[in-house]
Amino acid sequence: MKPIRATALVALMIVPLVAFRFGGWAVITVDTLPTHLVAGTPTSLGFTVRQHGVRPLSMLHPTVVMKSGRAELTVPATPGRLPGQYTATVTPPAAGEWTIRIISGFMNAENTLLPLRTVPSGAPAPRVLADADVGHQLFFAKGCNTCHMRGDTGGKIGPDLTARRYATAAVATFLGDPESSPLAKTTGFGEIRMPNLNLSPVEIRALVAYLNSETVVGNAARR
Repeated sequence: MKPIRATALVALMIVPLVAFRFGGWAVITVDTLPTHLVAGTPTSLGFTVRQHGVRPLSMLHPTVVMKSGRAELTVPATPGRLPGQYTATVTPPAAGEWTIRIISGFMNAENTLLPLRTVPSGAPAPRVLADADVGHQLFFAKGCNTCHMRGDTGGKIGPDLTARRYATAAVATFLGDPESSPLAKTTGFGEIRMPNLNLSPVEIRALVAYLNSETVVGNAARR
């Protein structure tokens, strides 16, 4: 094997950086995260793909992969009503914990959600989770982890959200309309802003509770 020349090594290091700067990443945001799934029952899962977390990306061919143990299902997503929006119908064949992975079809952008509880057909819905636990799930489903670190997982595009506490009203207002706040903008590879994800009051409450909780995102939480 021939040794890699210094110029070639530098080029290999620059390629990911160039892809990052000029459009090689995107954020995948689930529109409405189901509280649970029901075995054998189709559930519509809508999501939006945004380049740099801002510009909706249309004309993609995303797929959704569901996995529980050794069982794995792959379903295609179809374009939704709005630009950059897609919908996939997921039908878990059995009860258990199912992990959903959304593959956008844009570069290597994907999003793996925390496991969703699936109950048998006809069984009662699982107990309602505490706000902080719901916020933990939403941190992944809304793509927050793409840009923000919390614990040992996440991106470094936005501020690190580990071990911080926030004034509830202030952060709730920010999440409700981040584009009106100068805090939504960050520097680095150009100006990247946090978009308005049209979060519901319930989602905002859950995310605020999670951000102010002691729970952190980590590898153990995702098993």
